[in-house]
Amino acid sequence: MRLFSLVLVLALAGVIAACSSSSSSSPYGSSAKTSPASVASSASPVPTVVFGATTITYPSRDDPGATIVIDTEVASTPSQSERGLGYRDSLPAGAGMIFDLHNAGVPTFWMKGMRFALDMVWIGDDKRVASVTTDIPPEPGVVDEKLTRYSPQSPARYVLELNAGAAARLGLTPSTQLTFALPQ
Repeated sequence: MRLFSLVLVLALAGVIAACSSSSSSSPYGSSAKTSPASVASSASPVPTVVFGATTITYPSRDDPGATIVIDTEVASTPSQSERGLGYRDSLPAGAGMIFDLHNAGVPTFWMKGMRFALDMVWIGDDKRVASVTTDIPPEPGVVDEKLTRYSPQSPARYVLELNAGAAARLGLTPSTQLTFALPQ
């Protein structure tokens, strides 16, 4: 029995070591459409959360025939949605995170744990931009109960978070039709 316990402990230690040493080379690569991306922050008070990835595309308004591409991480589970982009120092240019709320409604978002400003693009069930909230500042040191809440003016099923100023730079305005597929 003692030998069995020792073997079990060693086996579990090996599994834990193997899991903790795996990493992803780039969570934003366009070739990683359905591969999970791991995002970790050593200063984070919350555990590491693994996100899926997808690419959002839509026609350029400034260059007919051109397509704009945004590499995004996908938050669709409660733990992914709770973590979001919180506790990170930055988001690469041209990247974002899309939240799948699974049903259209009027969601409420906040900037808990955020260290940089964001644009929030509210997207309907039909994957068309419903509205955009721009230049939302982080609120470091503010207790949860006093954090500002943000909601769209009309129902949204998805929320795309981008670096502040990116929505205007990318030409994302109400009625922009987006194309994307979310990992299962």
